[in-house]
Amino acid sequence: MAAADQPQEALPHVDLGMSIGIASTIAVVSAILVGGATYEVIRGTLSAGMTRLLAVVALLSLVAMAYGVIELALAVIATTAERRRQARTVSERRSGARARKPTPH
Repeated sequence: MAAADQPQEALPHVDLGMSIGIASTIAVVSAILVGGATYEVIRGTLSAGMTRLLAVVALLSLVAMAYGVIELALAVIATTAERRRQARTVSERRSGARARKPTPH
């Protein structure tokens, strides 16, 4: 049996993590919250309790922003890897002159 006659082996589903859109939304919304809360804390026109609350919001938003940026980077990497895998799968199915040539070592 030739390699082309064999059925394609089904690869298990790989969880690619968070999507680029969701990760960028988390990062942007968190950045806006950090900026707004920090501005209000620095301005200092609010009561002490409200200032403390906004300082906590700013710190938590900073953590969420870092998480969003890391997830965004991972999503971009996963998307690139998936595109390369799909391109490799397509090129391996080609035959004749368009077939993938082995890499010389």
